[in-house]
Amino acid sequence: MEVDLCFVMDCTSSMGSHIEGAKSSIKKIVDYMANMKPAIVVRVGFCGYRDHCDGSNRLQIIEFTTSCNEFKNNVSNVSALGGGDAPEDVLGGLKAAVTSMAWRNPTRVLLHIADCPPHGRRFTDLSDTYPDGDPNGLTAEQVLREMRSAGIYYFFGKITEYTETMTRVFQSIIGEYPVFDFESTPDPEGLVEKFFDAACSAINTAITLRGE
Repeated sequence: MEVDLCFVMDCTSSMGSHIEGAKSSIKKIVDYMANMKPAIVVRVGFCGYRDHCDGSNRLQIIEFTTSCNEFKNNVSNVSALGGGDAPEDVLGGLKAAVTSMAWRNPTRVLLHIADCPPHGRRFTDLSDTYPDGDPNGLTAEQVLREMRSAGIYYFFGKITEYTETMTRVFQSIIGEYPVFDFESTPDPEGLVEKFFDAACSAINTAITLRGE
């Protein structure tokens, strides 16, 4: 069984403690998956996003690899920084993960972890520099349908209640999908365990769905 697993994560300043937990968890997941060869071979990738005001730091992509050490070293360089208003460039991050990364394996899993929604009144009433939506014209429909066309299964890790409207909108477009609750896990060790369990669950669910 060959799987592509991509972590898409909000990497703005508000995500500081969660990014450290996620990085520790990702390293644990990579080691765990390495021990499952040859039954399951997992290529792991990462797409971090911030906001439009962050310029060249808006996106941080780590291409898919089967090398545990290479991936762990690259993830170690990811840090929480930037972000202006409350919403972030969620749609830009998801689009980059779908279209700019080299998906190859037949089972494709995208685990999205975020604490804030995309820009636009459709998703939030928080203070927003772009209340009319993505300044580049991206829509959730475009991004999510492109994701579906690419055969990528979407999963979400919820950190705050601010993403609940986003989840409802996304599910109205692509149907129900698993949402993992990280909101009530303040301690780092518990967060690592929850991230780990979510990633394993996402892979198992995608394998099952693909086989139906």
